[in-house]
Amino acid sequence: MDRLDRVITVILGGGRGTRLMPLTLMRSKPAVSFGGKYRLVDIPISNCLHAGLTKVFVLTQFNSYSLNRHVHSSYVMKDFRNSFVEVFAAEQTPDNAEWFQGTADAVRQVMGHLRAYNPTHVLILSGDQLYTMDLREFVLSHMDSQEAITVATTAVGRESAKGFGIMRTQGGRITEFVEKPKDEALLDSLAQPDGNFLASMGIYVFCYDTLEKLLTTHATCTDFGREIIPAALKEEPVRAFRHEGYWEDIGTISSFYEANLMLTKRVPEVELYDPARPIYTNARYLPPSRLSACQVTDSMICDGCYINGARIERSVIGIRSVIGNGTSISDSIVMGADEYDFRNPPPGKLPQAIGQGVTIRRAIIDKGARIGADVSLVNEKGLDEYMDDYVHIHEGIIVVPRETMIPSGYRI
Repeated sequence: MDRLDRVITVILGGGRGTRLMPLTLMRSKPAVSFGGKYRLVDIPISNCLHAGLTKVFVLTQFNSYSLNRHVHSSYVMKDFRNSFVEVFAAEQTPDNAEWFQGTADAVRQVMGHLRAYNPTHVLILSGDQLYTMDLREFVLSHMDSQEAITVATTAVGRESAKGFGIMRTQGGRITEFVEKPKDEALLDSLAQPDGNFLASMGIYVFCYDTLEKLLTTHATCTDFGREIIPAALKEEPVRAFRHEGYWEDIGTISSFYEANLMLTKRVPEVELYDPARPIYTNARYLPPSRLSACQVTDSMICDGCYINGARIERSVIGIRSVIGNGTSISDSIVMGADEYDFRNPPPGKLPQAIGQGVTIRRAIIDKGARIGADVSLVNEKGLDEYMDDYVHIHEGIIVVPRETMIPSGYRI
C-alpha cells in the first residue's frame, strides 16, 4: 500500500475575496478563470493528482455555485471507491448553525466526515494559489520526520512579509510564528541572514490525531495562521519545509494580473507544456481558434477563438473570445465567454465580443463582456482607483466586470 493512500487533502475555497472584486462578484476566488482556460482551483487539484493524493475535498461557502459545478464536471474519478475530488459545501447542522468562520473552523466543521476515512494525515491547501511544489515530496518528508505538523514556507521580501505569516526556525523546527507582522522592530528580529523572510504558504500537513486534538482543545480558534499554528508551537513539534520554486498567492487584482501575464513569457515560471504534469480542467469540445490577418506577439490564444485583423501583444486570450477587425490588445487578459452569440446576440444587446477598432491596454476583461466598436480602455489619466457603470480600475489596472456591456465610443 502506498503511504499516501490514507492521506486526506482539504482544499479551502476561501472567503468573500473582496480584494479580487469585481472578479469575485459572482464567483469564489478558486473559481476565477486563469490562463484563459483553467480555474484557479485546477492548480492545487492537479498538484494533488500528480502527487498521488487522490482523496480530495474542496470546501466551499461564498458564491460557491460556479466552483461546485466546475469541480463536479471536471473531476470524475474512475476508481470511485478510493479516488475522488468532491465538494464539501458549508452546512448547518443540529450541532452547529454557523457557517465557516475561518480556515481552521472550516476544517473543524468537516472533521466528522474526514474521520470516516480513517486518515493518518491531513494535507491542507488553499484554492487560490499558483505554485509548482511537488506535494508528494512535501507529505513524505513530513512522514519521514515523524513530526506532528509541517508548514510549507517560501522566502519573501520585507514589504511582502507584512502580508504573510512569518516565522523563525532553528534546526528546521519553527520556534516563532507571527501572522502579518507590521512592527518594524519585530520584522527586523524575524529576518533571515540574507535579509529575506520565511513566509508561510498556507500549506500544512498534520498528523490526523494532532489536528483533531488542536481543533478540539482550541475550540474558539478559527484561523490556522493567526491562531492554531502559534498555539501548536507551545504543544507540538512543528517543522518548516522550504519551497524554493515559484509561488504566488492570488489575493489581489495586481497579483492575479501579473500571474496570468507571467504565462506569456518565453520561459515562464509555471510550465503549462510539461506532458508529465498537465493542469487538469473541464474537458471542452471546442473548435480550433481561427485567426485571420492577425499580428500576435508573446501571447496565448486558447481554444475556440474567432479573431479577425487584430493586433495582440503580451496577452492571454481566453476560450471563445471573439475579437473584431482593427482591434489592438496589449498587456491584457481577456477571459472569453461561456457561449457564442456573436452572430445572433439577444435583442437590444451587443454580441459577447470585442468590437472593431477597440484599443485595450493593461486590462482584465471578464467573461461574457460585450464591448462595442471604437472603445478605448487604456486608463488615459493614469488613475489608480476608479469605478463607473462599465469599468473598475484597481491598482492602475482596468477591470471590465463579467457580462458588462460597454457602448461604442466609450473611453477611459
